[in-house]
Amino acid sequence: MKRTVTFELGSRKYKFVTTDPQKEVDETLNTIKEEFENYANVVDKYGYDKVLLMMLLNNVHENIVLKEKVNALMKKLDEAEE
Repeated sequence: MKRTVTFELGSRKYKFVTTDPQKEVDETLNTIKEEFENYANVVDKYGYDKVLLMMLLNNVHENIVLKEKVNALMKKLDEAEE
């Protein structure tokens, strides 16, 4: 079931629509809030857009690195089965 979620980040509010379970939404939003707090001291200097972009870039980079690690582990498992 679709529902609208309001998310407060710093002094701004964001809304989005989701069908994800509440537990997943809460975990995702809490993770974003925690990471944002790490950069909150530079929001005034660089602005929300740049801070959020930096967070997005860091997240995408981490995902790429993790995918590479998973692929390398899968390759090792495949080789070990041969």
